[in-house]
Amino acid sequence: MTMKKYNRLLPALGAALLFTLGSAFSAQAADIGWGGGGGGWGFKNPRVDIGWVSEDGVWRYKDSSGNYVTNAWKASGDSLFYLGSDGKMAVSQWIDDESYVNENGAMVKNSWIHVTETGGQKPAGWYYVDSKGKLEKDGWETLGNYKYSFDSEGKMRTGWFFDGDDIYYLGGEDQGYAKTGWQCLDFDEEDKPEDGDISESRSSASDSSKWFYFQSNGKAKRAKDKTYAAETINDKKYYFDEDGVMAQVGSAGEEEAEAGDTTGISRFVYLGGDNDGTMARDTWLELTDHPASSEDKDAITEGDSDEMPEDGDSNWYYFESDGTPAYLNAKASTMSRATAKIGGNSYFFNPYGVRQTGMIRIVNASGEEMVGYFGTSDSDGKMVTGKKSGLSVDGDTGTYYFSDSGSDKGAGLSGTKDGYLYYQGRLVEAEDGSDFQVFEVKNKLYLVNESGKVQTDSKNYKVDGNYMYKISGGTIYYIDDDKNVEGKVEASDASTLPEVIFDKEYVLN
Repeated sequence: MTMKKYNRLLPALGAALLFTLGSAFSAQAADIGWGGGGGGWGFKNPRVDIGWVSEDGVWRYKDSSGNYVTNAWKASGDSLFYLGSDGKMAVSQWIDDESYVNENGAMVKNSWIHVTETGGQKPAGWYYVDSKGKLEKDGWETLGNYKYSFDSEGKMRTGWFFDGDDIYYLGGEDQGYAKTGWQCLDFDEEDKPEDGDISESRSSASDSSKWFYFQSNGKAKRAKDKTYAAETINDKKYYFDEDGVMAQVGSAGEEEAEAGDTTGISRFVYLGGDNDGTMARDTWLELTDHPASSEDKDAITEGDSDEMPEDGDSNWYYFESDGTPAYLNAKASTMSRATAKIGGNSYFFNPYGVRQTGMIRIVNASGEEMVGYFGTSDSDGKMVTGKKSGLSVDGDTGTYYFSDSGSDKGAGLSGTKDGYLYYQGRLVEAEDGSDFQVFEVKNKLYLVNESGKVQTDSKNYKVDGNYMYKISGGTIYYIDDDKNVEGKVEASDASTLPEVIFDKEYVLN
């Protein structure tokens, strides 16, 4: 096993390990024989060398009895040296599997040690000894500005490290510190990495590389008890799966759909491309992909096949501030609840979140009908309010009135406005040549002319030149040619209301 100094790539590595015993080693001697002094004569001990001695280029240490010290540390100056079982000073080796002495025999402290060959005391790799010369083992240590993990033998971990529910990436063999921030790494979802596997870093994602986000503590942001985990990074929201992979494009970010969501679309967020991942919020997007074709397509309920978009279809979506697509909620009871207000305008979206245009009919859970018109083209989609003349629906042209205020704003009016009668927004007119007709709207009878004007004057009215109707006290009566009342007009006598044509119809349950 060989060791070498490391002073180029690894952060926190100290300078080259250079120690020397030098002249710090000393020998002591004593005189031999009889002699006086100290108050009398006596026989001194034979000469004994005490302390460090060099024999045949090998350093040893003798105690006061002249014996070689073995299996012990001895100091010289500021350094410690280890004497082996044969009394020889150890060099370039591990001591008791926790300390290391360099090529000069001195204990190494606060330094990195690189084992370059296998088959020795320790596997090849990097090791670190602390200020006491003890090997860091089985845990984390912050050295300089970096965080390192060491196994039970003290070897610095590299590559992927899975610690319980936590995921770390520690870089290559000459790095070993916990990565932080965004990292694009080789990652095969069919053959996921294991402890110690090293992945190449990439500049962009592909089929074989993915983006990960490692927090300041080195832990990858990942889902633990949900399908996805959300993280706000630099004011942008991202989602990560259980492997820590940044979710892409359409993903089921929420575990359950919102109440009133009949398709599951509220579970989804839009996360941009392979190298973006930013959740779309407060924005319009024209997309040719859809959750029904995503990896999480099982989260979408296939209802009306004609309504559910397919990949390749170009559709407009709006993503709310929380990232949820705007959609038609089955609990909508009014037009304002059935639509989404965006930038001062209201828009209509189907249960799959696709913006719709044209005439829309909605029947709420109470059986109440609502009609609205949205946009004049696929590039518009804004709710129409107020009076709209010459509105064409499937080739049928007419005049309409849509409420311009309140919870029913945008809903086609059934009743009167400015003296004219409307049904589901469409102007109700007497047939050409009929002069006047009676219509029932919302359980009330109205007498209208060919322009749709509601008649309210208490007088007699002719149809085709003959007297037919009389209004008295707000009630409509039949009269003969002599203007005699023949009876009250009943609801069963009312003319058929004009047919209102719709581009799309939605019945909410």
